This record gives sequence, C-alpha cells and structure tokens, in this order.
Amino acid sequence: MTGQNDKSTSGVQTVSPEVAGVVGGVTRRVPGPGGHPSDSMLAVYKDRFTYTFIFQDEVASIHFDTIRREIFFKGHNIRYMELQHDHLQSLWNLAEVLAHDREAKNYVSAYSETLGRVVADNKK
Repeated sequence: MTGQNDKSTSGVQTVSPEVAGVVGGVTRRVPGPGGHPSDSMLAVYKDRFTYTFIFQDEVASIHFDTIRREIFFKGHNIRYMELQHDHLQSLWNLAEVLAHDREAKNYVSAYSETLGRVVADNKK
C-alpha cells in the first residue's frame, strides 16, 4: 500500500485503489459557499463525510456521521458546544457546499435536519 494520493487534472484527488478498498471514500477540493474558490476539501465515505476548511486563520473540520446523526466541529460534538455566530455560519454554509457536490448531495437532508435539531436543542 503506497498511501499516496493520485491527482487528476480536474482537481479531484482520489486515494489509491488499495486505500479506497479499505476506507471506501473519495477526497477532493470543493468550492466554498457561493461557488467561490477555496482551500476546502471534502472526504465522502459510504455513511459519513468530513469537510476541512479555513476557519479564523486555521484549519478546521466538520464531520458528520449519518448513522449516529452526530456533527463534530474541530473534533468536538456540537451538541456539547456553545455555538457562536461564526460556528453556525460555517455549519450552515456546509449544507450549500454539500448541495452542489455530486457525491455529497445525498447527505444534505440528513445533515440539515441534524444541525437544525441540535441548534434548537441548544437554545432550550
């Protein structure tokens, strides 16, 4: 197993066949909200995804597990976070990114419903 990523000219990075057989996913650059170019990456697997992006001058990630219906922001379950406006903006912007991605658009509904439920629960 080489562990090296194969790069194509389309901006899509797929993991080597050996790694894909183990993790079953694809990682690629995605445009930011509004279709603007960004340094964002999206890794989509069969029942979860991870989105990495720049947040307040550092790398951050949002991970969604569809089976457990949990969202993690920078490694922390958002259910237990005090979400600030900039956190919420990043979390909701991700739904737009997912909607425009051919591999991830199937996750938009479950992700948005989970996010809405957690936000509502946090306001109680």
